[in-house]
Amino acid sequence: QLRARLRTYTMLAMCSIASTRLSAKARLRGVSIGNSSAARRSPSAVVRQPRGESLRVFAARWLLKNCGPKTIEHLGEDVEIPGDFELKGPRVVVGRQASESVSLEIAVPTVSGAHAMLEVSDDAVMVTDLSSTNGTFIEGEELQAGIAYELKEGSEVIFGDEFLACFELLRLKN
Repeated sequence: QLRARLRTYTMLAMCSIASTRLSAKARLRGVSIGNSSAARRSPSAVVRQPRGESLRVFAARWLLKNCGPKTIEHLGEDVEIPGDFELKGPRVVVGRQASESVSLEIAVPTVSGAHAMLEVSDDAVMVTDLSSTNGTFIEGEELQAGIAYELKEGSEVIFGDEFLACFELLRLKN
């Protein structure tokens, strides 16, 4: 019975990976910034999640390290300086206030409510600006809203505020 259940989960996972890869190709023909020629997505294991959504399990762990000057003079008000963030889960939405849809909170007034989406895999992190007010930038280049761009290890991403929301992508050792 256990073997049959494992076989069923394996088949479901393979079908889910295949459909995810096809939809990702159709939906995320993003632009790559940096040295790589094309944005790549890798299939990963899929496990069940309580709400029926698929959740990918990754071997790689990624960290957004705050590398900005961390100054608040330009805002004219006191705000908490954001720290570093480990990217947990296959899809992370960056925004000003945590909510059901925003999983990575950067509580800075220049960051939009739902600022950007990060899609995380073993190979890469894809960044899509969600029509934010102050823009999203990779290595100083502004991203066009709605298009996924590859953020490479060691690259810098800015979520609307170069002083408080400037992060470097680092791969954590397991």
